[in-house]
Formats: sequence, structure tokens, C-alpha cells
Amino acid sequence: MKHLLLSRSILDQPYIYDVMQHHIKKDDRVLVILYSFFDAWFSTEAQYQAYYHKDSEYVQKMKRQFSIYGVTDVSFLNYFSDDADTRLQKIKHATILYFPGGAPDQMMRRFDQHHLVKPLKQFQGLTIGSSAGAMIHLKKPHLYKDDDYHKFQYIQGLGYVDGFDISVHYRRRNQQDKAIRRVVSEKAIDIYAIPDDGGLFIDDQHIQLLGSASKIMNHKGKFL
Repeated sequence: MKHLLLSRSILDQPYIYDVMQHHIKKDDRVLVILYSFFDAWFSTEAQYQAYYHKDSEYVQKMKRQFSIYGVTDVSFLNYFSDDADTRLQKIKHATILYFPGGAPDQMMRRFDQHHLVKPLKQFQGLTIGSSAGAMIHLKKPHLYKDDDYHKFQYIQGLGYVDGFDISVHYRRRNQQDKAIRRVVSEKAIDIYAIPDDGGLFIDDQHIQLLGSASKIMNHKGKFL
């Protein structure tokens, strides 16, 4: 299994492209899963549909991200419009799944609501996650206290990868480092920092650091 973990949608950056051009091909079929939004982002379905409209800035941006790889087949899984059958059909048709940023806990709740956890776990193609989308790749990612969350907590992820944790949007903030120390003290696992210009590419358990990404603390609790 191959997984790319990012903090931003930076597939077009040279240090990402140099690696991923060998894994993303022009005949790939990309499915962007639009389930990661915070409830507070959209007060109505109409607002959601307007933001993710086929001609919207977001949709066009995602298509551009993959166009440099020659990919033209980019579709979207719509939380409101797709029904139980089309959800499964789209996942089965895809060769790449893209999980955007937003709210990881709310994204997982929506997967559970639509009975998508099992089919997503069974997916065998390349998966890419940005920010919250990267976090839900883990079995039990952590959230730290910030503007969106009031306390440190572990949440359920999809478990594509396990045995380490990540800190997305890493900027050496006190709350980030405090959370990292707690995770290591409770789980004794390595922690990788993924700043906005970094990424992790995982190919059959081998972790490759891209851009500014780094192993920030080892399982013994030592900052590196």
C-alpha cells in the first residue's frame, strides 16, 4: 500500500512531484472525498454545493493539482448528492483516493454515518491525505488544544498506517510540542512533523521524508 501524507495540497511542488511522478500516472482515476468539512463551514446544503460546485475555485484547484501528472479523470464524492450505490461505485472505480483537510473527527463520523469505513479500509490503491486527511490515515491520531478543539484527545482513524504519529502544520508551537511529548509518553512511538511544505510518502511501510518533513521525536521521547 502507498500513502502520501501532507499538510497542504502541494502535489505540484517540485519536491513532491519528483517522487510522486513515479506513482501517479496519467491513466489514474482520482476520487476526492468531500467529507472533511467542519459543521460550522456550511449552515445549509446549498452553501456546501456552492463551495464544491464543478466550476468552483476548490474543484478547479484540485484538478490542477493532478493535471501536472497528466491525470484528467478527477471526480468528487459529494456528501449530500451521492447515494449509497454511487458512493461505493465511485470508490471501486478509483485508483487514487484524496482526503482533504478540515475536521478529522467529523470526517470519520460522516464515513461511519454512510457506512464507508469498511470499503475505504479495503481500498488497495494510492491514498493521499492533506492535514485532517493525513491524520485519518492513522489508527488513532491525536488532536491538540487549539482554536478548533478544546482539549487533547485521540480519535479513530482509518488505520492505513500505524506505529507512529504525525503533527500536521508543524510550527514548533508550544501546544504542538506538548501534545507530541504526551503521545510519546503514552504510546512510545515515533512522531513525524509535517510542516506546510513537507510530506511523508509511505510505500509498503517504508517512510520517505519529503520537503521539510522530519522525524521530530523518537519513541524514547527525544526531540531530534
